[in-house]
Amino acid sequence: MTLQEFTQIFPEAQHFKIKRSKFIFYEGDKPAYCDFLISGNVQIFKYDSNANEITLNYFTDGSIIAELAVIENIEYPATARCISDVELLRCPISEFHKKLKENVDLNQLILKSLLEKMKILNLTINRTLTMDSLQRVSHFLYHFPLDTCNLKHHQIASMLALRPETFSRALKILRETNAIEVEKTCIKLLQKEKLIEFF
Repeated sequence: MTLQEFTQIFPEAQHFKIKRSKFIFYEGDKPAYCDFLISGNVQIFKYDSNANEITLNYFTDGSIIAELAVIENIEYPATARCISDVELLRCPISEFHKKLKENVDLNQLILKSLLEKMKILNLTINRTLTMDSLQRVSHFLYHFPLDTCNLKHHQIASMLALRPETFSRALKILRETNAIEVEKTCIKLLQKEKLIEFF
């Protein structure tokens, strides 16, 4: 969904700026708003039984954040945290539900958004269940839309269900083949198509 599409449907939406590291919502909260991400990056994560952070997804510009919880009016199943400074538009959930019942364009945009997130989920499941560590890292870097400079290596490792040291070893292999370049926390793709050879 584009910013223009969202503002046409929800002209009364309020503009918010949220600083990096601040939380948008916590797991277990009930949605009060529909949030549209104008700019910035948002991490969606849960904690496992050992209090380790497990990253489920990242949202970037043009995303509706956790729309399924908003549509179903259920508790958020995970926590959302800004990993950069964020700007978003916020529409009250009551207004969102009203428009959802009467606006065909909104229904189509929501369906498109949900299908895109299902596609990402399918890629994640396939990667986690069927690939070794080098394949996971290569597959992730090939498909992942975000600028990895905004992510710490342990956050990416968490997304891939890998230990940080295992993730670092995979990066070293890819760096030696000139597929990527690593500068501090930034991972730059030098030859994106070369990554396909590894998965």
